[in-house]
Amino acid sequence: MPEPKQTKPSKPIHADHRARMQARVQRDGLESLAEHEALEYLLFFAIPRKNTNPIAHALIQRFGSFCAVLEAGEEELAQVEGVGPASARLIHGVLGFARYYSLHKRGRRVSLKQTEQAVEYVRPLFFGLQQEALYLIAMDDHCTPLRDIRVAEGLPNKVTFDINRLARAAVATGCTCALLAHNHPSGLAAASEADFAATAQIVKALGLLGIDVLDHIIITAGDACSMRQSGRMPHYDPYNQQVCY
Repeated sequence: MPEPKQTKPSKPIHADHRARMQARVQRDGLESLAEHEALEYLLFFAIPRKNTNPIAHALIQRFGSFCAVLEAGEEELAQVEGVGPASARLIHGVLGFARYYSLHKRGRRVSLKQTEQAVEYVRPLFFGLQQEALYLIAMDDHCTPLRDIRVAEGLPNKVTFDINRLARAAVATGCTCALLAHNHPSGLAAASEADFAATAQIVKALGLLGIDVLDHIIITAGDACSMRQSGRMPHYDPYNQQVCY
């Protein structure tokens, strides 16, 4: 009796599409893809055996753009049909890895005496963040960074911090001077009255400990401003133990 013929398992109908897209990226780079195609390609890594094209379109429709999708939180992403925990984690993690790369690519043993150098140094700290964050850059006598201290993280337009915690963290680095930096995710590169008040509070607290706060830099997506450069940076007077403007 003849043996039954063995039939090969059928290939998923989207397998050839994936192969073509992968060949295209290899040949022309990711920049050759439309926004939904870039998301579709990214989802290949989390969803190996399913057509990711409809999911990519649904994400664009829900959030409006490729960038907005990457900036969304995991819980928001998971509300889109077809996006499971692994996919949401992957998409949300892209900006985190990009920020990690930027931070580790920059030079650490550089002097931050000049405003331009300080802006270039702190900008990667805020890459892709959709909420305000406040950093203290602890430095030595030569204005060389010792440690980037993430003091606080808040809402898109507000951040609160613990001044005692900040002071303890600064003292632990052995720094003699420092820079402050925070971002305005959806605002202008200009200091608000709340920014000036918070800066004065920090300048006094660290001034009492012998740490000079040299500048406060505010970062936006495409701009930056320096309180020192604008002539509005408060400083600590050790003789009168008060903040001066």
